[in-house]
Amino acid sequence: MATVDLDQYLTSVLKANKGNQSEIKLKAGNENFDLFTLYLENHNYGVHQYKMDVSTILFVISGQITIKSGQKIIELKVGNVLLLTENYQYEVMRQTRDAVLVKLKFQPGFRYKKFFRDLACKSEAEQKVIEGISDSLENEHVLWLKNNAMTRPTQVMHHIIDGYLGNELFIRALIGAELTIMLIVSIRNQKLVTPVSLDKTKFEKAALDEYIDNHFVDITLAKTARYFGFNPNYFSNMVKQKTGKSFVDHVDERRMREAKDLLAQPDISLKEIISRVGYSSKSFFYKKFNEYYHMTPAVMRDELFAQAKINLK
Repeated sequence: MATVDLDQYLTSVLKANKGNQSEIKLKAGNENFDLFTLYLENHNYGVHQYKMDVSTILFVISGQITIKSGQKIIELKVGNVLLLTENYQYEVMRQTRDAVLVKLKFQPGFRYKKFFRDLACKSEAEQKVIEGISDSLENEHVLWLKNNAMTRPTQVMHHIIDGYLGNELFIRALIGAELTIMLIVSIRNQKLVTPVSLDKTKFEKAALDEYIDNHFVDITLAKTARYFGFNPNYFSNMVKQKTGKSFVDHVDERRMREAKDLLAQPDISLKEIISRVGYSSKSFFYKKFNEYYHMTPAVMRDELFAQAKINLK
C-alpha cells in the first residue's frame, strides 16, 4: 500500500468510527501476528488519558498532536515517534483535524532496555549512546525520536504499519527487522529529544482560540486551564488580562458563530442546534443569542434563508 493510500485508509477508519472509545483497534492481517497490536487515537470528545501497561510506540502519520505528561509537554508532528515504557502516563490534549496517531502496543514482557542493549557492540561510543537511551527510558519513561515526514525512519514506519495490516509471509520477522532499522537510523541521525517542561510564562490567544474551536461543545474552565498548565483561577484572570474578554465570553462567541452557521442549514432543528453548540437550556441560549446578534434565532434563520434564496413555504 502506498503512503498516500495508507494515510487515506487510516483517515477513513477514523471518520467511519462512531464509538465512544478513545482508541480504535486495528486488526492484524495475519491472525497469528503476536509482536504488537495497532491502535488509532480516536477524534471523539472527552478526556483521553492513559497509563501504559505495556511498552508502546506512538507514531504520527499526519497532522499535529499535543501530549502532556505531568508538567511536560510534547508537541508531535508528522514522522515523530515516541517510545513509552510501562507505567508511563499521558494525556492527548489536542489533535488537529487531520491528525492520525498510530500506537504500537507490544506484548507484555517486551523491554526497550534489553532491545537497545542487544543492538550495540562493545565500542565505547555505542555503549555511551545506549546508556543515554537507557537512562532516559528508565528515568523519564519516554524517548522522543524527532524524525520528519521525509526521513527514512518515517518511510520504514509506514511499511511496518502496511505490513501489519497485510498478510504476507514472514511478516513478523520482517517487521521486527524494520523496527530495528527505524530505531538505529533515528539514533544515528541524532533525532533523540528529551521532552521539555511546560513553560507557564507563554500564552497565546491563537492557542486559546484553537482549543476552544476544537472543544466548545463540552468545554470547561477547569479542563482548559489544565490543558494550558495553569490553576483555573489564575488562568481565568490571565485570559481576561491578556485578551480583554473573559474565558466565558470567548466560549460564547465561538458557540454563537457555530449557531449562526447551523441556522443557515434548513435540515437542522433549533433544538438540535442548541445541543450541538453546547447549551442545555433553551432560554439561556435565546438570551445569549439575543445579546450577541440583537435578534432571535428564528429571525436570524429567516434572514439567512432569504439571503440564500431558500423558500420552505
